[in-house]
Amino acid sequence: MEDQVFLILHGWGGNNENHWQEHLFNRLNSLNLPVYYPALPNPAAPETNGWLNCIRRELTTIARNHPDVPLTVVAHSLGSIAWLHFVGSMAATCDRIAQRVLLVAPPYILPMAPPPDAPQTVSDFFPPPLYPAAVHGTAGETCFICSNNDDYATYEQTQGYGKALQIPVHLLKDAGHISPYYGYGKWPWVEEWCLGNADLPPQPN
Repeated sequence: MEDQVFLILHGWGGNNENHWQEHLFNRLNSLNLPVYYPALPNPAAPETNGWLNCIRRELTTIARNHPDVPLTVVAHSLGSIAWLHFVGSMAATCDRIAQRVLLVAPPYILPMAPPPDAPQTVSDFFPPPLYPAAVHGTAGETCFICSNNDDYATYEQTQGYGKALQIPVHLLKDAGHISPYYGYGKWPWVEEWCLGNADLPPQPN
């Protein structure tokens, strides 16, 4: 009998083969664990509704194929913000969806002043809904992992998310956007955390 299932959500632009989420997907697959890693639509120019509809479809499939199996969600960057939007849409019911949720390197973008390399559609994800009751109701455990030198959010901004949602924020020092450019190709800690062999706080690559 299955004892866990996984959902991985990528960020804006998707991932290349060196990204730690790719390595995580491959590791879980190699162990014959059920893992869902959808290609969110139009990753180069993401739209909120398109991404949320895709997440809903994946969760419906997971619930149908793996009833009553604990779900772990691992999201990176804009995928983390998309998860907050999804959870916000569940605020009226707060149905339990996941056992554990890891939100890595969530960006903090001012809609009127997005990064110069970001398409306008990215601004539509901000500000994300911050409903602590929904976050705690839909998952047994949710936390942020961020860095002190991320190009897309300061540590203080992510702490603001954490304070508003009443969830922990774990600092991964000098890890940038926690992506391959900053050395987070393979990230052994996150793989072991998913497998229940490592604890928080996170460990560097």
